[in-house]
Amino acid sequence: MANLKRKQIYLDDESNRALKRLALTTKISEAEHIRKAVKNYIAKQKDRMAEEDPLWKLIGLCDKPDGPTDASIHHDRYLYGKQV
Repeated sequence: MANLKRKQIYLDDESNRALKRLALTTKISEAEHIRKAVKNYIAKQKDRMAEEDPLWKLIGLCDKPDGPTDASIHHDRYLYGKQV
């Protein structure tokens, strides 16, 4: 197992009962279920954040034949449409 770090969390009663039932039913520890849930949540958030990140607009911009040659200098113009 990877180098794990201890975290303390608080769950409401309903979530706590559901987690205990899940662990008993699946014979997988509560901690492992929490680790899997956190990993899944972070992956989804990364995908969402990546889609919203304006830097994605720069990928391939300079590869176009008529693309800008000054994107490294005037990146704000190409990202946000502003003059700096």
